[in-house]
Amino acid sequence: MVKYIVAGLVLSCLFFAVTVQAQQDPTAPLGWQKKTSPAIISIPRLPQLQSVICDNHRCRATLNGHTVTVGSHIKGYRVSQINDSSVILTRNQKQWQLSLFTANIKQ
Repeated sequence: MVKYIVAGLVLSCLFFAVTVQAQQDPTAPLGWQKKTSPAIISIPRLPQLQSVICDNHRCRATLNGHTVTVGSHIKGYRVSQINDSSVILTRNQKQWQLSLFTANIKQ
């Protein structure tokens, strides 16, 4: 009877030791905790303004090779306004103004 109790205790200790080794890296330094990687949030890049065409008080723009008008959506941004040299995009109550020309024009 004592043999069975001792054998059962030895077997249960072996199973416990195996599960403990599986939960932890045996080559890691003592007290070392594996760092969790932070969640990556991807924000779509702003489309590139390539051209603006206006005729009869109606403007169209070319963004990333696609022709858009006011109210169109491109890459998660909504086209809210098109002028003769710029486009205003909105997303999540934020606005971005894309211009055909840079503001610092040297003569």
